[in-house]
Amino acid sequence: MKVFATKQSRGFARARLAFQLSPVAAGCAVFVSAFAGHAFAQTAPAAQVADVPVATVVVSGIRRGIEAAISVKKNATSIVEAISAEDIGKLPDSSIAESIARLPGLTAQSVGGRAVNVSIRGMSGDFSTSLLNGREQVSTSDNRSVEFDQYPSELLGGVVVYKTPDATLIGQGLSGTVDLQTVRPLAFGQRVLVVNARAERDGHGTEFKGAGKRFSASYIDQFADRTIGIALGATRFSSDLTTATAENYDVYTGSTMINGQDVKVVNGFKLFNKTSKKTRDGLMGVLEYRPSKEFHSQLDLFYSKFDDEVVSRGLELQVNDSWKSGNGDPFVASQAPALAPGAVVANGRLVSGTWLNVNPLSRHIYDPTKTELSSVGWNNELRFGDQWTAVLDLSTSSATRKQSISELEAGVVGANGRPLSEAVGIVNGNTISSLQYNHGDPALVKLTDPESWGQNGYTKSISVKDTIKAGRMSFQKGLDGMFSKVTFGLNFSERVKDRNAEEAKLILKTPPSGALPAGAGSVLVGNSKFGSVSFDPAAAFPASYNLIQNINGDILLKGWNVTEKVSTAFVKGDLDTKVAGFDLRGNIGVQMVRTDQQSTAPSVDDTRQDIVSLHTMGKSYTDFLPSANLVFDIGSDQMVRFGVAKVLARARMDQMSAARRSEIDATTRTWKGSGGNPLLDPFRAKAIDVSYEKYFGTKAYVSAAAFYKKLDSYIFEFNDNAYSFTGFPNLSNRTTATPIGKFTQPRNGAGGSIKGIELAASMPFSVIAPMLDGFGAQANMSHNDSKINPFGDTDVRPLPGLSKQVKSLTLYYEKFGFSARVAARQRSDYLGEVQGFGAAREYQFVKGNTVADLQLGYEFQSGMAKGATILLQVLNANKALEQQYQASTGTITKTDDYGRTILFGMNYKF
Repeated sequence: MKVFATKQSRGFARARLAFQLSPVAAGCAVFVSAFAGHAFAQTAPAAQVADVPVATVVVSGIRRGIEAAISVKKNATSIVEAISAEDIGKLPDSSIAESIARLPGLTAQSVGGRAVNVSIRGMSGDFSTSLLNGREQVSTSDNRSVEFDQYPSELLGGVVVYKTPDATLIGQGLSGTVDLQTVRPLAFGQRVLVVNARAERDGHGTEFKGAGKRFSASYIDQFADRTIGIALGATRFSSDLTTATAENYDVYTGSTMINGQDVKVVNGFKLFNKTSKKTRDGLMGVLEYRPSKEFHSQLDLFYSKFDDEVVSRGLELQVNDSWKSGNGDPFVASQAPALAPGAVVANGRLVSGTWLNVNPLSRHIYDPTKTELSSVGWNNELRFGDQWTAVLDLSTSSATRKQSISELEAGVVGANGRPLSEAVGIVNGNTISSLQYNHGDPALVKLTDPESWGQNGYTKSISVKDTIKAGRMSFQKGLDGMFSKVTFGLNFSERVKDRNAEEAKLILKTPPSGALPAGAGSVLVGNSKFGSVSFDPAAAFPASYNLIQNINGDILLKGWNVTEKVSTAFVKGDLDTKVAGFDLRGNIGVQMVRTDQQSTAPSVDDTRQDIVSLHTMGKSYTDFLPSANLVFDIGSDQMVRFGVAKVLARARMDQMSAARRSEIDATTRTWKGSGGNPLLDPFRAKAIDVSYEKYFGTKAYVSAAAFYKKLDSYIFEFNDNAYSFTGFPNLSNRTTATPIGKFTQPRNGAGGSIKGIELAASMPFSVIAPMLDGFGAQANMSHNDSKINPFGDTDVRPLPGLSKQVKSLTLYYEKFGFSARVAARQRSDYLGEVQGFGAAREYQFVKGNTVADLQLGYEFQSGMAKGATILLQVLNANKALEQQYQASTGTITKTDDYGRTILFGMNYKF
């Protein structure tokens, strides 16, 4: 095979490094022990890799994958972590997010029992950027952060996480950059066909059992004397899982009077079963053309479609509905809750008692979501003249999300069709002990308005569309001297994101109550002894209801358009020299980034919310982002890395929305309002990184790293009491002496920092004793600390996504075709982003946990079955719970028990 890579082309090969070496398992791990230094004393240092060859990819397992990961980390000029498939279509974990979460300094937030959102160095996905084959990607979320479950792991060859940037890394994030990578077919030495099939059992260890299937196929081939390569992949994943959820809200924030004492109470209780039916289809294609060593062209295609239909069935109780007292409707006023005599109080809180006049809701929530993501990229590379290389890269990426949430209310009704109130017992302050009626009896329960809200349900529709178009032209010139080459170029991208929201009240066509759909049954909910009626929401909605559109400022402000045009000029010099007798490599460069941002969104006078005008605002700004990565080889396979850079993260899309609402207050006759801010500057920071790494050939390493980011600008919610409302609509006919008033919106602040340390190690146990050949371990730990007030100086909530402690440990065995791996990842408490009321984003404190996974496999070594591997995986083997809590009291407010997921299947490579 011809090798076309040269010293001058190494920069362009950087992003593909994980594929031109052997496949890589999770390149993670924690400083293990000092005896490794003695055990490896006789190991010769690995030769420096001067070039990145287009070599035959050798299919290998856990150990060889780890060694390849070490090579990627060792030879990179930036501080990076790497993951690659142990085999084609087989990453170390069942999802790409779970593999990423095992890397040093990284962790993931689970949604619905699956790792979805990734945090780098204690900062949420809003502060990082995600790429596919080096190109910035859109998101199906409301903002920038990528939801990684949209990317099937079977279609990815690996991941490179850049913790320090260089000037040629376009779309770099403030916390880091995640580059998802597909395979390069000409890097393989022969045709490969791989089929993977697994059956899935969900909810093991809970009262519910779910099932799922995974299937994938990959085909890689080379033609025309290895000048043309093609890679194709397809995958389908489906699952059907029911889980139980118990949740409390307004925990000890409500109050009532007992014997003249103001007593704190829990206002709300939820007991639900949630059934989720997921289907994800993915396609990947790569066409590679290399007719000569001077020219190379590659076309990358990626498509993913994810449907998630969620139905929640259960009970919701609001035991302290004080708003009903004194209501103008005598029927509503008669149902105002009150505590019965004999309630037990301790430390000013209700411990136990009986609430009277409560109207429990038997609620069904139908929440189907459909998302699609596609990405196309075309890269062309031409070498000419005296060590010159030109690269042209064109790409487009688009994503859509369509989600609807419909709430259908039912309850026990009397002979007149109106809801019946009842007595509800409470114990331990936050647990329901008794209900007067059986809400699981279809003979007692009807579709109705149990809480007298004036509606029988509610529906919301949300749509999101995100597109990025980008083009890049760069040139590279090989040099002699301390700089081995220089790279310079231009990149232009345009991103357009639209979010639309519509909401409507559901009014029964046969008020005040209607019959349940045919076939309604009963189910125990929320891991409790209480039942709720159960039916198919599609049998009642929308046929049984009239939809009355709800128009108000809150809803109108949920829709917006944001457009960004970003032009980046860059230049980078690669270092390859000696300093004070030590080998020095790395790079020094700078980016000049020009950003033009604009938003169009509704402007609403709260006194006439039926009249809407569109409002457009925007701004432009320029940033100079210098960066330097220095790698000193201090001998004995040791190196010290130093990185310094200016980095940025643009504001969240919803923060940049031009949406605003305002009015002249009827009492004070002064302006007041709130909205987004299209004039926001990004988060800006100066970053310093240092790392010490000791390698033992390519078999093992230990490392210790530290980082510090000083924020020059951050974004927080600000109350401006001297805001000018000039130009705002005034439809109320109210007058005021001044246009100055109070406006709440995101603003830029200055100051703050985040810092941390990371320890990592990877070691095969054969270096300790030959009899332990096949055994090994990887481990890592990190500690992060932030002095940023993202919600303003008076709000003590921490940076979202920040866990102070993150740890990971993997033990493995692989020999004679047998393989076993036990992996655990742990994170401490953090502030997480969750979907709240009305599909709006909200923050909740999430309890830290430890999730342990098990994997067993056997690869047939000979005979007719050679090429086949059987695999058993147990995810969340320790049945870790997902819990939210109230920060002020530490009280658990929500618990989700997803149980274990068991997968069994086979890979076959032809």
